[in-house]
Amino acid sequence: MSTPEPDEGTGALPRLTTRAWTLVIAGITALVAVTAWYAFVASHEAVRWKDVGFSVVSPTEITVTYEVYLYDEVDVDCTLRALNTRFTEVGVTTQRVAYADGAQQRLETTLVTTEEANTGQVQYCEPVD
Repeated sequence: MSTPEPDEGTGALPRLTTRAWTLVIAGITALVAVTAWYAFVASHEAVRWKDVGFSVVSPTEITVTYEVYLYDEVDVDCTLRALNTRFTEVGVTTQRVAYADGAQQRLETTLVTTEEANTGQVQYCEPVD
């Protein structure tokens, strides 16, 4: 009897060399390190925000609805902006958010615009010194 030859269609993968294993382990280690660094930085933010929506009140006003999450016991200033169809800033304002009103808040702010806006959003929030 003869031994059967391996079938080429078995889908068996070739074994990895020592160098290939080293590269795989180094890649996984780098991925875990970057993920841990990102999680560490994100967990130490003083404030986080989320746009909820907006409504165009008139050609010269827009109302932005957003949520703010405060992690440190400090007040924050949020800068909101309104954009037109060409993504040009047509309105901007700064809203003070007080920690005394709660660590999680849903706010509505009305912006005055120079022309009709088609979107409104929070540009950024930063702690007040």
